[in-house]
Amino acid sequence: MRAFTGRQWLFRPIPAGRWQGVMWSHMTAAALCCSLLAGCAARPPAPDAIVTGVALARERVVLPPEAVFEATLLDVTHPELPPVVLGRQRSAPAGQAPFAIWIPYPSSRFVPKGRYEVRATVTLEGRLVLATDKRHPVPQDAAFRRVDVQLQRLLPQAATVEASVPLVLTYWRLVEIEGEAVGRPSEGAATPHLVLQADEPRVAGSGGCNRFLADYALQGARLRFERLVSNITLCLPASGAETRFFEALLAVQSFRQQGSQLVLRGSEGQTLLRFESAEISLD
Repeated sequence: MRAFTGRQWLFRPIPAGRWQGVMWSHMTAAALCCSLLAGCAARPPAPDAIVTGVALARERVVLPPEAVFEATLLDVTHPELPPVVLGRQRSAPAGQAPFAIWIPYPSSRFVPKGRYEVRATVTLEGRLVLATDKRHPVPQDAAFRRVDVQLQRLLPQAATVEASVPLVLTYWRLVEIEGEAVGRPSEGAATPHLVLQADEPRVAGSGGCNRFLADYALQGARLRFERLVSNITLCLPASGAETRFFEALLAVQSFRQQGSQLVLRGSEGQTLLRFESAEISLD
């Protein structure tokens, strides 16, 4: 691993059976079309299992009728990639806490040695009101896939009043460095990103070539990153952008969330880095 300090690097088929009648069901017709038409995209597996549980609020909050509750089952086996959404529950109107969790998902996507989590949010007109701020893992044993989660109220402040996703545990994909757009990586290349951990003030991510770790300090709208360390793989096409990314990260003084975007700012309020939340859908 190496520590980054400013500009200096310190190395440290259809089923068999008889056709009955002349009427085909929509599902059978769709399956037949997919088998006959070239290029028909494979559909994701249908949900055949359920994750249950309860979402509790840590403090009493009276929600308006327009509030929306969502609980999501995520595959987080590969932390270097955006989480994969295996199932999602949406209740509108949300009602009042506690909320029953009932997330359908395809059991074929739940594999041994994989890591899975349940996260939940309550939003009002697209803005975050309550959210899980800890990891809630799903047991591997199918007989015990019940997960109870806790929702934390978002404290009112200018930096997060427009947020639609949580700051911590979200996979933030880098989209801009000092006003310059960051293109999507080529196939097989790493995606520049970061994830703020919840159980400790640590941030993990990738610069596009090398993975990194750093400490972070969060107080209100103030956000600082310190003691950034990375490995030392040399990737010439991405090295310049990666260096700029790490330098800008260490110059961050504050942040602001705008919907599903995260803006990191410097000492004079200028935008240094811009990220967007990312996840992968089975659809």
